[in-house]
Amino acid sequence: MASNPNAVVVIDYQDLVNNVDVSEKIEKAFGSHDHCLGLLLVNNLPPNYLALRERLLRLASVFAALPEEVKEKTVHADSRYSFGWSCGKEIMNGKPDVSKGSYYANPIMDEPETSALLQKQFPEYCHPNVWPKDDLPELEEAFKELGQFIVEVGKQVAKCCDAFVHSKLSTFSPTHLQDVIRESKTTKARLLHYYPQTESLEGEKRDDMDSWCGWHLDHGSLTGLTSAMFIEESEPGLNEIKCPDAEAGLYIRNRGQEVVKASIPRDHIAFQTGEALQLASRGLLAATPHCVRGATAPEEDPTRYATLARNTFAVFMQPSLETVVTEDGRNFGEWTKEVLDRYYDKEKEK
Repeated sequence: MASNPNAVVVIDYQDLVNNVDVSEKIEKAFGSHDHCLGLLLVNNLPPNYLALRERLLRLASVFAALPEEVKEKTVHADSRYSFGWSCGKEIMNGKPDVSKGSYYANPIMDEPETSALLQKQFPEYCHPNVWPKDDLPELEEAFKELGQFIVEVGKQVAKCCDAFVHSKLSTFSPTHLQDVIRESKTTKARLLHYYPQTESLEGEKRDDMDSWCGWHLDHGSLTGLTSAMFIEESEPGLNEIKCPDAEAGLYIRNRGQEVVKASIPRDHIAFQTGEALQLASRGLLAATPHCVRGATAPEEDPTRYATLARNTFAVFMQPSLETVVTEDGRNFGEWTKEVLDRYYDKEKEK
């Protein structure tokens, strides 16, 4: 039987830590060929991973269910909602995105930059973390522990990415991505809660391809992503269930412009390349557009998924603010402000 050219590439964690040459897999996952998904899975992870994942993803539903006035205490508008809770602030497909809520924080350090000037100039990355210490204190520890776990696995993936690109492009530092992850103060993690699919604000059924999350590119260097946890929120205990809609989930447009559904097993971590790494590697490692399709109820039972939520967690490993990322000399801090303009309504912020 012929192999599926769009199959997601999987690398064993033990191969990463034992420095096994996985260059062919890195090229297949992130490279320049048409079937490249810009996605890589790592399996055979340390045994505590599943417990860390389950603890945090369940808390996404717990936090999202808190009263609005409680969640509002963690909203930070001055950072363009890049710390604490955010819902309905991001612009997707020209409209405020109310399909999901997000909790943002730096999982590595609570105060990434002590300079008041930098905090004012780049609040999206330099503002201190905001935590619901009184209302859901366990969120902070769960968020940091899973975030730091994913970053450590990301460092192993980075070694392989660096070796591959350096072998093709001698001017590329053999430790570029490793240095980004080790030195950067801009690491940001996002705990996502996708609300159950219901009628939209206009009263129309939300069954489009990107109904849960619009098409976008990650703009950092490397993103670590857990598999999604689907929860039937009407049931006590917020237990994880198998998604009942086979069409719901993550979709990627590969370099050949074909749209492919990508599944992440619950005991794997996925890694995606971002625009900053694509620029640094001169396109040898590709960032690919992706979206999330919501669970669409059948016409004969339109309320079937009315209480089905989806939770996941992404860690964005990104260059330092001063790192030059574009050919015309713009650094990450300057360039990322332009990127954020794609997704946030500047007029609404005034």
